[in-house]
Amino acid sequence: MLDLSNLNEIKIDLKEGTVWVQAGATLGQLYYAIAKKSKIHGFPGSVCFSVGAGGIISGGGLGSLMRKFGLAADNVVDARVIEVNGDILDRKKMKEDLFWAIRGGGGASFGVILAWKLKLVHVPEKVTVFTVFKKLDSNQNLLQKWQNTSHQLPDGLSSEQLSKMMDRE
Repeated sequence: MLDLSNLNEIKIDLKEGTVWVQAGATLGQLYYAIAKKSKIHGFPGSVCFSVGAGGIISGGGLGSLMRKFGLAADNVVDARVIEVNGDILDRKKMKEDLFWAIRGGGGASFGVILAWKLKLVHVPEKVTVFTVFKKLDSNQNLLQKWQNTSHQLPDGLSSEQLSKMMDRE
């Protein structure tokens, strides 16, 4: 196990619309750095702010913005990986097969990922996220209703369904 927490530098280039984030930075640090620079840029990572950026991206990166912008790994444009012999590779040096493999394949078996270059996405200045809990027994046709109406909703609205159903008393 490697402790990458000291590799937490974040460099944002709004003109290019990208950010270099070292693998030890948390998503919270990344989101905060982006928010300090811009009100209309974001990154489609996860909702768990304490998770390391390197880990969430290496695992694919499910998040609230994935329906509109894809997974976190889909927004990677470059990376720096150190191989077992000490060579540091970027996208060009590692070739496309390795670049594909580190984005969602759990990059640890391919070397140590030091940093990711991420594409920033354009988001509205205000975004609202909410959760609605419904008991399944009183909403037997809830999924059917959603399927019949969701295609009529505005493009900017997305939903995320968690498959964990809890019977609350």
